[in-house]
Amino acid sequence: MASIRFDKRIICNGVILNTKYILTTSNCMRKRALSRLKLSVGSSSRGTGGTEVGVCKVTYHPQVGKKNFGSNLALMNLCEALKLTDSIKEIQVIDKEPDLKAKATTSGWSTIMWGASLREPCETVSAYVLRKLDVNLHDPNSCSKDRKRWFNISSGDTVQNICVTRKTESCSFDKGAPMVIDGKLAGILALGDCSKEPEVFINLFHHKAWLE
Repeated sequence: MASIRFDKRIICNGVILNTKYILTTSNCMRKRALSRLKLSVGSSSRGTGGTEVGVCKVTYHPQVGKKNFGSNLALMNLCEALKLTDSIKEIQVIDKEPDLKAKATTSGWSTIMWGASLREPCETVSAYVLRKLDVNLHDPNSCSKDRKRWFNISSGDTVQNICVTRKTESCSFDKGAPMVIDGKLAGILALGDCSKEPEVFINLFHHKAWLE
């Protein structure tokens, strides 16, 4: 996993697909000068440690910007190849449609407290150590009305997003955070917040050919 920093501030997360490419959501990359972007990998502490690498090119999914939120993806081409270690690992994309009964986990520096004040109506406090959370998968058709604009049903009634709910009270703003099933990458977070609405992950099974 990687933290994405713009002018030294963490803005999103990414997932290591191989030594040269890291995957995130396209809106994390828009209007970002590559010279001001840095990725940190290999550390479980937010903002400290790890290996820092630069991004030389960003490739967007061909359906980005066509009102297809299920294709909200961007591949970051690293300026230099990563050296894989026990703390810097690549992950394979899932090779089948996620089972709604599967045990799924996600990780990130998700917000652990939501506060409100006159000055800071959306004040958040993030964890300093990478957290791992279990999530429940839901039938996308049953929750698409709650996150309607994030769901795109194709002619074959195939949903390109995965709908989940957290098993804890923590909030989540970790765009690009991974969802893993049976050791494989099933999705990345496209929409998370502190509401009671389901979170939305992009279903990567439907983009396996593009990612390869």
